[in-house]
Amino acid sequence: MNATFKSCFITLLKTCIGSGALSFPYLFATYGIFTASILTIISGGFAVVGLILYINCAKEIGRNATLSEISKISMPYTKILVDFSVFLKCFGVSLSYLIISKQLIPPIIHTLFHYTIKPSYVLIVFLLLVGPFCYFDKLDKLKYTSLCGVISIIFVILATIYRYKYTDIPNNIIIYYIAPLSKSYLGGFGKFVFSFTCHQNIFAIYSEISNNSLPNMRKLIYLVALTALSLYLSFGYYNYLIYGQFVKDNIILNFPNDVLATIVRGLYVIVMGVSYPLQVNPCRVYLIKMTNIQFKNEVRVTFLSTTLIILLTYFIAVSGMNLGLVYSIIGATASTLMCLIFPVLFYFNMDLERNIFLDILGYLSFLFGIFVFSTTIYSVVYFKNN
Repeated sequence: MNATFKSCFITLLKTCIGSGALSFPYLFATYGIFTASILTIISGGFAVVGLILYINCAKEIGRNATLSEISKISMPYTKILVDFSVFLKCFGVSLSYLIISKQLIPPIIHTLFHYTIKPSYVLIVFLLLVGPFCYFDKLDKLKYTSLCGVISIIFVILATIYRYKYTDIPNNIIIYYIAPLSKSYLGGFGKFVFSFTCHQNIFAIYSEISNNSLPNMRKLIYLVALTALSLYLSFGYYNYLIYGQFVKDNIILNFPNDVLATIVRGLYVIVMGVSYPLQVNPCRVYLIKMTNIQFKNEVRVTFLSTTLIILLTYFIAVSGMNLGLVYSIIGATASTLMCLIFPVLFYFNMDLERNIFLDILGYLSFLFGIFVFSTTIYSVVYFKNN
């Protein structure tokens, strides 16, 4: 209850902005500048609606509110699904951080030391460095690592703008404002939602912030959403202008092996390092909640469950899972449920003071969530089998 507005802003922003930023240049290439920008704004707007609905629900419970507790009060039969969705989302995002780090660190080492090292060994060292932070029990304790991550992201975007201004763009680059329809259209919607999902940590913020009044929480949410929106659009736009139709799902794979790219890779490794504990923390909490058991030795259970999550994400990351598939599946399922569907269901099933404008936005958010869920799952299943 002693966390400041600034520390909560940094923590929530860092939770929101992570590996999802890397997919925005590809989304711009898939949909075109105008269409991608509109979809980013819509997804961010509905993410804000979900967060506001959650804090309205949390107000009825108090500082001890969690998504799991709200589901028990509002729709008890959904509790296990809620717990699993949060666990799956946080686990998937944690996994994506390791996959990206596995791709980024070896080129850095090769550029600096002319030495080739196995990605699996790199991840072991990476986890030895960031792993201890995963055992912290409160998000406010991670405020300094979160600040480091936010600063690194800003530098990455500034480096992108610098490269755009001082790089000769090839003549064969094609830029679309509204891209032609393609099979990638359906699979991309979940990635927009994925990039704005920080909902699992809004309850921890609500519990820890000194002033958790609704106006102050709304101010925090608006500020985080607008900042994330600005960073995503800037990063996607300038990288798309540089690489055009050659943009890869992970934009850093497009970067040349020069000094600036090495710096950017290094900064993004820092981003992944400080982001990983922010996802493992709620992942652990909801894994324990899924068991629905009151453990006598909570410290030991917390330690063992955290260790299990770290080991599982490591082994899956080194197995070679595709990053784009992680984005699509998690974005379509867990992120869409947490961000767009659950908040609306819980809001309308609790005895709360109604706001007609918020009610309308809630219905629209729910419909958008169903659309994203359906189209992305269809895309993943259909194109995997064809």
